[in-house]
Amino acid sequence: MADTALPRWWDLSPTAVRARTAVRATAVRVGATTAAALSALGVSGGPVAEEVRALAAMRRFHRAAGKARDDLFPRLRVDRRGVPLVAGTEPEVWRGLGFASAWSHGFTMDLTRRRVAGTSGALFGGAATEADARQRRIGFAFYAERIVAALPPGQRALLDAYADGVNALLERVTPWEHTVLGVTPDPWSAVDSVLVVQDLFQQLTDPGEHELRARLDALLGAGRGAELLAGTVGTTTAVDGTPRSDAQGLDLLREAIAAAVLEGREQAQPGGPAPVLGSNAWSVGSVLANDVHLPLGVPNTLFFARAVVDGDPVQGFLRPGVPVFLAGATPWLAWGPTRLCGRTSARLPAGSPGTEVVVDRVDAETGTRVVLAEAGPVLSDGDVLRWLALEPGGVEFGLSALPRCRTAAQACEVAAAAGSPPISLLVTDRDGRQAWTVGGRVLAHDELVEPAAVPRVVDPATRVLVTANNDLGVPGPDGSVSSNAYPHDRARRITTLVRRSTPTATVQSDVDAAFYAPWRAVFRPYLTKFPAVAAAVEGWDGTAGVQATGLHYLVLLHGLLRGKVLAPLRPLVAADDLFGPAELGALDAELAQLVGEASPDLLPPGFRDWPHLLRWCVLAATRYLEKQLGPDAPTLPWGAVNRLGLRHPLSARLPRLSWALDRPNLPRRGCLQTVDAAAPGFGAAMRFECDPVAGRFRVSWPGGQSGDPLSPGYRSLFADWVAGRLVPLPFPTGEERP
Repeated sequence: MADTALPRWWDLSPTAVRARTAVRATAVRVGATTAAALSALGVSGGPVAEEVRALAAMRRFHRAAGKARDDLFPRLRVDRRGVPLVAGTEPEVWRGLGFASAWSHGFTMDLTRRRVAGTSGALFGGAATEADARQRRIGFAFYAERIVAALPPGQRALLDAYADGVNALLERVTPWEHTVLGVTPDPWSAVDSVLVVQDLFQQLTDPGEHELRARLDALLGAGRGAELLAGTVGTTTAVDGTPRSDAQGLDLLREAIAAAVLEGREQAQPGGPAPVLGSNAWSVGSVLANDVHLPLGVPNTLFFARAVVDGDPVQGFLRPGVPVFLAGATPWLAWGPTRLCGRTSARLPAGSPGTEVVVDRVDAETGTRVVLAEAGPVLSDGDVLRWLALEPGGVEFGLSALPRCRTAAQACEVAAAAGSPPISLLVTDRDGRQAWTVGGRVLAHDELVEPAAVPRVVDPATRVLVTANNDLGVPGPDGSVSSNAYPHDRARRITTLVRRSTPTATVQSDVDAAFYAPWRAVFRPYLTKFPAVAAAVEGWDGTAGVQATGLHYLVLLHGLLRGKVLAPLRPLVAADDLFGPAELGALDAELAQLVGEASPDLLPPGFRDWPHLLRWCVLAATRYLEKQLGPDAPTLPWGAVNRLGLRHPLSARLPRLSWALDRPNLPRRGCLQTVDAAAPGFGAAMRFECDPVAGRFRVSWPGGQSGDPLSPGYRSLFADWVAGRLVPLPFPTGEERP
């Protein structure tokens, strides 16, 4: 059934979504005005007193922040979408963008640094949480100070200028969320910007991967675990869009599972879910498209800004708190990242260099013991975790130089030497050149890869470059630049579509879910005892459209079976350790083939035979979904299960205002295996397309640019994002003036 046949209240057209958000915007403005009047009269608001105070705080912040801008940064302009434009020297620009970031994201910036440092409990008026204790044991704040001390002077000056701008606002105005919580935010500092980068490391890297590699080495022999994780031995779509495969991947996976099953042990520790990834980037000639997928937020997780630095224009997306254009464009080039599944961690045996203990104390608030070594936190067995998120060089701000580049080759040089979570960076320039390289630092043989050894691909014969968190088929110093990558279905689908000259917005919104087709064939014989479920799965149209039936069963069935078959490979990690075991990422096509072979040597412990395992998956999935969704679970379409889930951090505290703070909880197209990768609270934090040759730039974003509910920027471009549309913005030309 087509998405256009949705019930009327599910209307996802831009007109319908804009109408809903406009009603909410009007209501919150009226409410804030009324609340301010009640507060002025000394009326408490009775049972809705906290909501009245919140609305009054919004109004005060809205007015005071605007006046602070007029007084302190008269050359800073913010349009109705909430997009700032500032011009000046580099320090002046970052000071202005620091102010703009605090104006729009002051509360979420504070929330991020507290979450990483382990002080988020205090923000909400409570004691330190279990998550706070864990973060303190990792030592983010301790290592962040060391990282700042080691930064080059130019980068430190950049961070200080940005912090000056943030503090210029915080000294004049308290974000309305802090007022509601009764908390005064601490001044921003360079250390806080490092904490935000470390937050990206937590989202985009897996520090427990070394445990998985060691487990696979134990099963396959020294060095062969890295070979399996390298991904080049499996099936993939290479960075130039060409298919690659090697039957050795299937043999290695078969050998590893058989060896693990032979041990005869049940998995002692439940594993986490498969990695949640979804970013895409591709270029065709000079056209570059990018959609970075992250946990979504209100205001948006990323912040779009425009600037003219010493006469040179730049525009693009920042992570609030970090003075770097992560993706964007200048008149000379465009660039966009995706997560590179590269190695960032290593286990250092006790007694080796870097394991000298420098902190050993009991945290007074949480009662937990914090033991930190020179190279990283001490693990439960006395070894030390080396993680690039915690060391100078692994975190720095060299990517801030990208806007000064004039060619794709120069941008590759900058990216290869920068310190950040590993990224695949695509670049196109106005000469029509296109390039891919690794940005950030990665480990090979447990040592940093030097910039000169970082691989790159320039002007491929295919004229296509594509990255989607998959193995890229590019040799690196450690055998492959990728490690434990994601399945390549998104990259393959993107390549197919762009070769058909499919418009960018259509590609970014694609919901073909052919990934699950083999799994429907696997489970089809075992669904007959549940006719309604069988009918729904059989009627699935092969997509993750909001009207697709049966997909929620296929997603769960695949996850259950995958978890059982791969569980014996999961390393055993002490329950009190800092990091859980990594999950094996890709090789799903190989896994489907192994399940089809039904070899008794690969059968997980606890099952008589493969039909027994498959029947167990069907029964478990059916019972779970019926319990969660009710007896109508088989008839529910995907959009009833997969909702937007885009909420403001304070909506739970202010439930009577959640209608104003949150985005409408709309049905959501896409799943984690489609180009438009989606899950509740997760998705494309931005989409953009740029052609430096044609001078074209188009964008959309979901969460709004501004954290001020009274600003038009609070809901900007949401309707276009829902509809999968890209909105034209001026291409940077150098004529921009605040």
